[in-house]
Amino acid sequence: MTCPACAKKNEATDTCARCGCDLSALRALLSAALSHLSLAKRELQQGDGAAALAHAQRSWALVHSAQSAQIACLAGAALGDTEVLARWRRRVAG
Repeated sequence: MTCPACAKKNEATDTCARCGCDLSALRALLSAALSHLSLAKRELQQGDGAAALAHAQRSWALVHSAQSAQIACLAGAALGDTEVLARWRRRVAG
């Protein structure tokens, strides 16, 4: 994880090794985003495109990751919603 204060890359700690910045809130945010991403993948595998899309959107709201956008694309495709698919494809490409 990169410290937002000094840009040092840190291992799995709650405090930046260089500047002492508290990274616990950032770590919790990243964890929540990954959790929603995992749930989105599971819902997609189980055939629930709507739930997959909702979790992908929550993950994206926390961290704008390519993986979240990709899962949202797949969910849009599974739902047959070309507008959703197009919107998330632009985010994947961007």
